[in-house]
Amino acid sequence: MTPKIFSQEEKDAREVEMLECAKQIIRVEGVPSLTIDKLVKQLPYSKGTVYNHFSSKEDIMLAICTDHMQQVGKVLARGLTFNGSSREKALAVHVGSLLNSLANPDDFMIGVTVKTAGCVSKASESRRLKHQQIEMAFLNPIFAHFRNSAAAGECVIPQGMGFEQMAFSCWSIDFGVQTLLMGDNDGCSIRSQLNVEIELLNSINLMHDGMCWQPLAKDFDWRASVERIKKEIFSAEVETIAQLQSLSNNN
Repeated sequence: MTPKIFSQEEKDAREVEMLECAKQIIRVEGVPSLTIDKLVKQLPYSKGTVYNHFSSKEDIMLAICTDHMQQVGKVLARGLTFNGSSREKALAVHVGSLLNSLANPDDFMIGVTVKTAGCVSKASESRRLKHQQIEMAFLNPIFAHFRNSAAAGECVIPQGMGFEQMAFSCWSIDFGVQTLLMGDNDGCSIRSQLNVEIELLNSINLMHDGMCWQPLAKDFDWRASVERIKKEIFSAEVETIAQLQSLSNNN
């Protein structure tokens, strides 16, 4: 019997089905519970078929993370369209990142695991390359925004640092604040007393003030700016977060 030839569209749809199943396992049982064997049991495909798409559990996780990053890239690009100063646009990128994480908490936690548990090194070369390409695709417009703002005299890049390094520092703050304050916190810990949105704004203001990015924190109502960003650019994410909170309160 001649083997059936699948179109690329059929292969892509099958891969999406596998990833959705993997995400459901993670949502219900957590990342450590995801295995190829468990995935195969819940899919109408053989283990060999799954391995034709993914080389390992880590390959699956990196694929989920990469898909999420494509979504994140679109969110960050929206932030740069905000009608405000260059510093407000930079802040809008961070606000969008936070709101997207709050609206998609499962995908965010998978991303944290991928970045911190050595998953990338265990994934296939093709999967790693795609991940890097997607990452650079959404970072390049942010790098350009830093360059343009500095060229316009609106901020100053410290001596010895490049635009990419400053953008990476802001991204590190963004990722760190979200990772530390969005997970389960010990009730006795200082983290339990902190609000993720407020602390992200505080941390980003410290970084932007260090770049002399105008207007400085002391001269502007940045909390009001955050509210305007949420209303004008990210109302869909705000609505999703409200729905998730309502479901959580009812359970």
